[in-house]
Amino acid sequence: MRAIEATQFEDADKYASYLKTPAGRLRCDLTWENLRGFLPANAPQRRVLDLGGGTGSMSVRLAKMGFQVVLLDSSEEMLAIAGKATEANRIAERISFRRADACKLQELFEPESFDIVLCHNLLEYVAEPATIVAKIARVLRKDGFASVLVRNRAGEVLKAAIKSRDWKLAKANLSSETVVDSLYGKPVRVFSPKDLRGIFAWAGLDVVAEYGVRVFFDYLDREDLASEEAQRLLLELELNVGAQPNFAAIARYIQLVARRSRAQERER
Repeated sequence: MRAIEATQFEDADKYASYLKTPAGRLRCDLTWENLRGFLPANAPQRRVLDLGGGTGSMSVRLAKMGFQVVLLDSSEEMLAIAGKATEANRIAERISFRRADACKLQELFEPESFDIVLCHNLLEYVAEPATIVAKIARVLRKDGFASVLVRNRAGEVLKAAIKSRDWKLAKANLSSETVVDSLYGKPVRVFSPKDLRGIFAWAGLDVVAEYGVRVFFDYLDREDLASEEAQRLLLELELNVGAQPNFAAIARYIQLVARRSRAQERER
């Protein structure tokens, strides 16, 4: 699969608007809650790389906690929105911005430069996901961790069958390497948990936690979530089932948290 052209993301306002929808907010909130349990206490001494961080939703949360964050993205428009959010939250001294492609990691940063690396919804759009994960392992410190979020193939099968009622598409999605993104109408790569675990192992990363993100949400009627109480209860339910492998397997997204493997440390 070819990498999606960067111009797809030049309509950054469309993406920023999506993150304000119930679907976008829930994806961010679930990913964040899964991440929080791994965050170290001494935030000001820890350095974070938000790889393909877009409009900065995760970077801002981390900087507000005191972490020193580098947000790297190839879209000037995305970085401009992230910059405004940084200024609005008065955390400019804790976030720096780099406009570059993810494939340039090795040229931009020294080995073991970061305690935490986030790579959320980026691997779907690159030509060689395994190479990017290997570069992440290289810039990660030995006691640090990486969080990766990607689209789950099984989730796309269920979405086509249940939500769109397109059973031919659902069958095709069982083995498809790509699906069409509903926001931009472009092809994006999909993964299975097995695919992703294999990439991590090849890159020298040990998976320490695996979550499903948005198991039920996409099949609910929006009126069922009209109240804040309903949204809170759904968030609690999604966090619970997303941590259970049988439910996580059919979620719309897969989130893995990993550390550098002991074997890799011995080789170093």
